[in-house]
This record gives sequence, structure tokens and C-alpha cells, in this order.
Amino acid sequence: MKNQFLTPIGGLGANYLKITFRQLWRNRLFTGLNVLGLSIGIAACWIIFQMVSYEFSFDADHPNANRIYKVVSLFKFDGKESGNAGTPKPMAEAIKKEVGGVETVVGVYSYWVSSLKVPQATGKPTVFEDIDALIATTNDYFKLVPYNWLSGSETAALSKPNQVVLTKSRAERYFPNQTPAQMLGKTLLYWDTLAVEVTGIVADLEAAGSGRSTSFSDQEFLSLATVQTGNKIKEFTEPESWGNTNSSDQVYILANEKTNATQLEKQVNAVAFKYSEAELKKWGDASRKQQLLPLKDVHFATDFGDNNRKADRNVLYALMGLAVFLLLLAIINYVNLSTAQIPQRAKEIGIKKTLGSPRAQLIANFLGETALVTLLACGLAYGWTQLFNNSFGDLLPEGIALYQNVGQMLGFVALLVVVVSLLSGWYPSLLITRFQPVQVLRGQLSFSIGKNRFTLRKSLIVFQFIVAQAFIMGALIWNQQLNYALTANLGFEREAILTVQVPWKLSQNPLYANKQFTLKQELKRIPEVAAVSLGNPPFNQSFSSNTHKYKGKKGEIERNVYRKYVDNDLIDLYGMKLLAGRKLQPSDTIKEYVINATAAREFGFASPQEAIGKYLSQNNGTILIPIVGVVSDFHTASFAQKIDPVALMTQKQNLSNFNIKMASSKPADWQVGIKKMEKIWKQTYPSAPFEYKFYDDMIAQFYETERNQARIVNLATIIAILISCLGLFGLATLTAFQRTKEIGIRKVLGASIANLVGLLSADFIKLILIALVVASPLAYFLMSKYLENYVYRVEIQWTVFAFAAILAVLIALLTVSYQAIKAALANPVESLKTE
Repeated sequence: MKNQFLTPIGGLGANYLKITFRQLWRNRLFTGLNVLGLSIGIAACWIIFQMVSYEFSFDADHPNANRIYKVVSLFKFDGKESGNAGTPKPMAEAIKKEVGGVETVVGVYSYWVSSLKVPQATGKPTVFEDIDALIATTNDYFKLVPYNWLSGSETAALSKPNQVVLTKSRAERYFPNQTPAQMLGKTLLYWDTLAVEVTGIVADLEAAGSGRSTSFSDQEFLSLATVQTGNKIKEFTEPESWGNTNSSDQVYILANEKTNATQLEKQVNAVAFKYSEAELKKWGDASRKQQLLPLKDVHFATDFGDNNRKADRNVLYALMGLAVFLLLLAIINYVNLSTAQIPQRAKEIGIKKTLGSPRAQLIANFLGETALVTLLACGLAYGWTQLFNNSFGDLLPEGIALYQNVGQMLGFVALLVVVVSLLSGWYPSLLITRFQPVQVLRGQLSFSIGKNRFTLRKSLIVFQFIVAQAFIMGALIWNQQLNYALTANLGFEREAILTVQVPWKLSQNPLYANKQFTLKQELKRIPEVAAVSLGNPPFNQSFSSNTHKYKGKKGEIERNVYRKYVDNDLIDLYGMKLLAGRKLQPSDTIKEYVINATAAREFGFASPQEAIGKYLSQNNGTILIPIVGVVSDFHTASFAQKIDPVALMTQKQNLSNFNIKMASSKPADWQVGIKKMEKIWKQTYPSAPFEYKFYDDMIAQFYETERNQARIVNLATIIAILISCLGLFGLATLTAFQRTKEIGIRKVLGASIANLVGLLSADFIKLILIALVVASPLAYFLMSKYLENYVYRVEIQWTVFAFAAILAVLIALLTVSYQAIKAALANPVESLKTE
């Protein structure tokens, strides 16, 4: 007799699909929970796969990626190493002449143009401002990077001064509605005076739909000869230039196929040391060496930052681990919910066995059912991904919208369906084949989780809540650290302070020279303004550094000192405490220092007062600068970095940032003052908008990465709790079903609803407490490791674990209580009438 119920998975037919859908609809509550749980786990994997795939796609399809190296610099100051993506300007030419085993050496020098003009036939040029992604290089650049030429000659395009090559997108911005051929020979005017001819147009490397992601993101290519004219040629040839390193000056090497990278790096360092030795001696104990960074590592070189966005491999690996955990929780949830239904499907399975369905066919049918549920979950997961993109799109990497990887994504989803179907359905399908049809049909099936046995299902629930509680504890500690960084005392006041930057192009314009000092006096007259200062705020990335020495009773002490340009009002405006001496006096040049307490201590002074009147030397003693004041320590960077020696100094030409302290703490009063400021600003700088920022908001932006990571952890915590509760709901349903008659007997004997709810909930609370015992030390260990990234950090308190335990128990009780109360309220006559 032909089996009329099911056919094997390999031959899914209309009859099979009809019966499967009927089965899923009959148990639609569990089907909905299964689809929901799996969809959340699949969506998490889907989103993270998109992010990880995009990040690892950078430069992956470059034809010579295994032979390209970026020359970077590694510095050592006071025993601490720091990286710089740049090299001295003469480096490229020196390597080209003196290092063997290289095919091509390319110097890449980034520039920023405040104003660019495109001459028009009508007479008035079109003006473009703030031009970025501009480099000066040679024709060899196009041997390194495989551009598709749309017009012009690759070999001749940058062979002479005053030539430029543009990408298609940049060219269309300057010359709309023109073909690449028509753009050749056009003129661009840089910096108002430098006329440059367009000699080539190339296709964009990151064209939409191309699926290509690259670290080579520049869009305008000036011939190197253009910037090597006049006195500028000295920057590329003078011995002193070997002492300067700027991340805007970069060098790439295309090595020969048989060249050994280690030997090549030694050659590069030998050449660098040969020309840098004299300059490096001026640094004292500080040192610099060159490192060859393979192209495949450039995008992940967070220690060697440049203008391109970087990705942290460790963060990507952590995200991958997070995806696996969430998917595993979803699979465990499916297993629990599926096995919870088995007692209710016992007669169905018994009849199928009686009618001759073999064990393999039953397994195949159940796996097919799981595959269908997984496909439904994938459809819902797609909706979750779109919701995530709309609500949390700022957490996604910049540029990912242009990244097209349809083939990879379809392959990943197909693999995900297969893996999830097998992992989710295999155990329940094996379980259903163990039933003896005779016992099932006689009503003799005993399917119990056991009161005193720690079953697989209980183990899975415990595992789910270990993960959920670890996430809860981790999220609490993570947010505590972030809140500590945002609210802790930084050593200065930061409330009700505005910062305004004078536009760079105006600060360099002779017509506006020293206008900021006049404007400062005007702003101070506004009643809503308490104080005005010019200079770098305490906490920001604006500083220079240099090695300083002090020769005292303890001998010669050398330290790297971070220096900030400030005026004589900045210390008072930010409420910084002066420990000894006086504030800075106005000066056109650097004549004196106010140092922080850390600098005073590290240079060997017994007290702040002892430092006053002493001199710090630079450049082997050729420059002596007196210490006139010492201020208490203040943070200049995130809490991940310790407070370093800092010197405040004044230099008229470098004071172009306004710090404005409001007189009131009421936002309504601020707006009145801001309107008055804007009016005065427009009188001084008519062409520049009044763009201000509140300083406490600027500080918060420094922790944008940590804030985004905290948001991801919080989302993962919510997902972990939700999936765990779905699994717990399934186990509660199974327990209530198995103990129906027991509950009926207890009600007949006088048990109250509260007693019955407590009885059914007790086992689950035990599981949660077991999970807590395991999760607490695990979370403590992991979060202790995380907090080691911060020099200044919170202490992990026992209250975190107590709160997590209470929260987990409450969540479990809320999840279980529905089924427990439902079972307790059931009519005992219905459960006992068959006895």
C-alpha cells in the first residue's frame, strides 16, 4: 500500500506540502514561535555576514595584492610604540634608487584644496570648495592600481608638470554632460593660481554594482612634478626632510614575484637609517623604523591610520562569534519547541509507523518540515534586516550600500538554510522514531523529562540562559564604563561651552589676519557670554609632540611631551586648577610653557613649585623653554589612554579656535547669546557660516565607536533574552502537558492556584539559578579582559550580578507564568475523566 501521508524530502510533492502546511497550521502557535526564533537568529547572521563580507572584500580582487606593500613608520617614545601611515617625503625616490627586488615604487602625497575653479566660456568660473581625495603621484601609480582608462594615455598622462587625471565621478562633477573625450584638455584652477590640464579620465574603482572595495579611494591625481616646483622641491630632497613623517606622505612597493618580504623590509630600513641617522639623533632615545604592510592588511591597520576608514579584525571576529551564538540560541530554541510538541503528535507518528512508514522516511519528512519552517524564517529574516538597515543603518560600515555581493549572499543563505535545517531538525526527528506504535495507540506512551534527571532539553535551556545572563551582565558593565567615560571628571569644566573654528582658508588669507583677536573682544561684550578663549580645547586631537629633556639633580631625563596652543584665558575658561606659578602671557612665538602635573612628576620635580623657573630643552639643547606654571592633570584623549606629559604654549598664528563659555546654564539663554554671536561673526567673516558645536557633544563624539559597540551589545542582549524566553516557553508548555493529571489531582485535593504555579515554576527557577552560577564567573572574566583596554575604568561590582540574577528570574517567571496559570485554572474533571 502506498504511503498516503508523506514522501521523502527528495520528492517533495503537492500532497506532502499540503500535509506539512496543515501540520504547521494546526500547531500555529509553535510554528509562529519557531519561525520567529529562527528568523531573529538568521537575520543576525545575515546582517553580520554582510558587514564582514564587505570589510574582507577590500583589495581582495587586486591582481597583484600578494606583491604590494605599504611602507609605514613605527615610532618609539618613552618605551611606547605608535604607528604612522606615512614616511618621509624623500623615501620613495631613495627606495627606487637603492633597494633591489622591486618592480615599482610609488610615492602618494595627499593634498587638501580649499578652493578649485573650473573656467567657463561665459566668463565666471564655477567654484568648488573643500576638495579632498586628491593626491600627487607619477604614472607608476597606474601600474600599481588597475584603473580602466576612458580617455587619455596611461604612460603620458602625468609625465609633465600641471597635469591631472580624474575619476569619472569627479570629472562629471566638474564637467557635467560631457563625454570623457570632451573632458581632455580642460583646465582646473587650484588654489586660485595653479592652472592644471586634464590629461586623463579613469573609471571609478568602487563603481556601484562592481562589488569592488578598495583602499585606493582617491579621485584626483596631480602629476608629482606639479608640487615639486620652486622651493617645494626641497621637501623631497633636503636631509632635514628625513626627520619629518606625515600620514599624508605614503609609499607603496610592488615587489618582484620572487622577492622575500623580510629581506625587502631590511633593505628599506637600511636605506631609511642611512639618510635619517643625523635627524634621528636629535630625538634622543626616541626612534623610528619602517615596516612593510601587505596590501591585504592595509584596511585593517588601525594602528597606522590615514584618511581612509579602517576596520578592526578583532571586532569582526567578535561579530562573527556573536552571530554564531545568536544562531545557536535560535537552533536550541527550535529543538526545545519541536520536542515540546512530540507528545501531542504521538498518535500521528504511531499511525504513520503502523501504516508502514520506515524510520528513514519519518526522519526525512521531519527534516523537510524543518526546512520549510527555515525558509519561512528566512523570509521574515529579510524583513528584520530591512528594519535594521532603516533603524540602525548608522552601525553599518560606510560604503556598504554600494557593495553588491548577490552571488555570495545567495550562497550564504542557501548554506544557512541547509545547516539550520539539519541542526534544528535532526535531534527531534530521531526522537520521534523511538516510539513503539502499539504503546502509542493503547495510550501507554510515557514521555517525561524526569524530575530528577538533567536531560538534554534542560541542558539546552541552561545553556540559553547562561548566554542570555552573560549578555545581560556584559551589557550592564559595558554601559557603566561608557557612562563613566562620558560623565567622569576630566580635570576641566565642559558644560555650556561652545567651540567655533575659523575656516582654514580664511585663517590663511592675509585680508583676515588677526581678525580673530578683534572678534574675541567683541564676543566678550555679549551679556550672555561669560568668557572667551582662543586655542585647542583640552580634550581633542589637536596637538603636536616633541621630545624634551631636563637636566637636574637626578641626571638628564627625556620625555615625549604633547603640546597644545592656547591663549592666556583658556585655563580660567575651562576651570583648570593652577597648582603653581602663573598663566601664559600673550606672545607671537613660543616663549614659555605651562605643564601638567604628570609632566612635572615625570621630569623628576618633587613638587609643582619646584618646576617653576626650570627649563626644558629641545633639539639637543638648542632651544630652551622655561616652565612658568603647573596645572592639575586633565584628560586629552579617551580613557583608554593614560594622561601623558602635556605643555600648554601660546603662538599667535596657531590660535584660530574659539572657546566660548556661556554665562547661564539655561538653554533658552544660550539661544539668545548664539544669535548675537552669529551677527557679530558675520560682520567679521561675511563669507563663512557661524558653525558652532557644544563641547560636551564633541567629547561624546570621541566615544562614537564605544557607543556603537554598546548599542550592538544591547541589541544582542535583547535578542538573546527573547530567544531564550521562547525556548523556556516551549519547555513550560511540555511540562504543563505532561503534568496535566497531576495538577488535576492536586486541585481536587485542595491545592491553590498559587501553590500550583509555584510548583510548575520551581524547576525553571532552579535552571535559571544554575545558569547564573555558570554565567557570573564567565561574564566577570570576559568583562575584566574588556576593561583592560581602558587605563581609567569602573570596578566590577557584585550588584551587577545581583541585578542580572533578579532580572533573569523575573523574565523566566513572566515567561512560565502564562502556561503555569493556564494549567492551574484548567478544570480537573477534564484531565481525570479518562482514568
